Formats: sequence, C-alpha cells, structure tokens
Amino acid sequence: MKTYFKYIALTLLLALGLVSCEDNENWRIIPYEPEPEAPIDGPEQLYVVGAHQNWTPDAAVIGKLYPIDAMGNYAGYAYLNGEYKCTSQQNWSGPNYGAGSTEGTLSTAEDAGNLTAEEGYYYLTFNIKELTYTVQLVNFGVIGNATPGGWNEDTDLVYDPADLKLKVDMTLTDGTIKFRANDQWDVPNGDFGAGDSEGKLAPKGKDISVTAGDYQVVVDLSTPDYTYELIAK
Repeated sequence: MKTYFKYIALTLLLALGLVSCEDNENWRIIPYEPEPEAPIDGPEQLYVVGAHQNWTPDAAVIGKLYPIDAMGNYAGYAYLNGEYKCTSQQNWSGPNYGAGSTEGTLSTAEDAGNLTAEEGYYYLTFNIKELTYTVQLVNFGVIGNATPGGWNEDTDLVYDPADLKLKVDMTLTDGTIKFRANDQWDVPNGDFGAGDSEGKLAPKGKDISVTAGDYQVVVDLSTPDYTYELIAK
C-alpha cells in the first residue's frame, strides 16, 4: 500500500512540473558548457636581454621565455654570458625584470640591478606575479649507440647565436640517439628523446633511430615546440 501511494505522489509531482514549465514562457533548457580555460594574465613572452646579445631588446633573433600557465609562470631555454634582464616588450618601456632584494627574487623597479649568470645554456623560469625566478645550467650533448662515445660519453652540442639552436657535426652509425644535459640522466629539463612525430622532441622520450652517415645534428629548444634535425653532409 505504501508503494502505491508513492507512485501516486510521484505522478502528481511530475504533472505539476510539466504544468509549471508550460505556463512559464521564459522556461528553456540551457545546455552545459565547460568553463573556458583561464586566459594568460601577462605578455605573450618575455625577452632575454643582456651581455650575451649586446643589450638589444629589439633584436630580430632573441631568446624568449613563454607562459606555461595562468599563474604568471614563464619558462624557456637561453644562452647567457654575464649580466641580463628580461623585458616584456622589445624595448625598455617596461615592465622589465631585474634583480630583487634577495637571491631568487625579481624587481620591476627602474633602478633594479641586473641578474647574472656564468657563460652557458640555461633553463630559466620567471614568475611575474610573485616576482621570483630560477636558472638551471643545461649544457646539452648527443648520446647513444649510434654516436662515437656510445651510451657512455656525450658529444657536446654548441650554441649558435645566429638562430638560437644547438649544433654539432658528427658521424653516426646505424642505431639510436638521445639528448641529455650535463652528461647525466637525472637533470630536470635536461633529457629529450623522440616526440610524437618525426623531428619532434619530448621530455624523457624514447630513443631516436638513425641511419649511418655524416650529419649536422641540430636541436632547437628556443620555442615550446622542441625539435631536432639530422642534416646529411
């Protein structure tokens, strides 16, 4: 009997709901739409300006840091050789990011000092909201059973300021290669292998198959679209 009354009550509720909907001229079904991704709150990129490129923010070829989230974090690879800053535009109109009052902090003040780094290739992170930064030395090399040193010894890549790429001429045999930093496998942001398509690199990717020959090996980490190229000589 209780079940019978429950069915009657449910039928009445449904009927009232339908009447209510029919009587309300403004009633409509609103389809679900996912929340849009948070927009980047900041410039499209930061420009790495300093002694390594004669303090020229409007240079046609210039290292850049790219946004990696909506929290103010930018990251990228760049060659440094002494003092430097990051600019938000290809000029000094600002905001510009120099040394803060303590290690690892940034300042946008006009009289902010320069950041400094010994010569080398670096992975940089800047947070323009919290005004913090990190620099990590990552001098890359080629390694693998297709290289002269096998899996025991890297062949160093050399930075080319003309196009921001890492390059080396070398003889390869049939086999595989990868790219790693500082002659180690455990360096953060310093281990790259095969990406999801030919010529693409991915962090901690699989070995890259190569055929024997003389090549110029080119690695491009200057944009978030990491790539490699084997140019036959």
